[in-house]
Amino acid sequence: MICPKCNENRAHRSHRSGIKDRLYRLVEMIPYRCHNCSARFYAYRAGESSSKLRTREEQKIMQLRRRLKWKRSKRELAVYGIAAIIFLAFLYMELQQRVPAGD
Repeated sequence: MICPKCNENRAHRSHRSGIKDRLYRLVEMIPYRCHNCSARFYAYRAGESSSKLRTREEQKIMQLRRRLKWKRSKRELAVYGIAAIIFLAFLYMELQQRVPAGD
């Protein structure tokens, strides 16, 4: 993470503390602190397009993580959908009214 004050790539995530950090959390902003100048600043969690604060490597890593998360979500959704269809088919078969065979 690049510090906006000294423009060095030495910033790291900082611990959250206080009401101000909790309010920023509601808008998806994370506190960072610079190792070089000790400045504290906030950046959006999903700020992969911010070339001002993110290095190219960080942007690529964030994009990769987002793609992998989306693939996992699609896979889980497909599994849950198939399980729901099987469950509904089972319920239909169990609750179907049986017609007695004629003599």
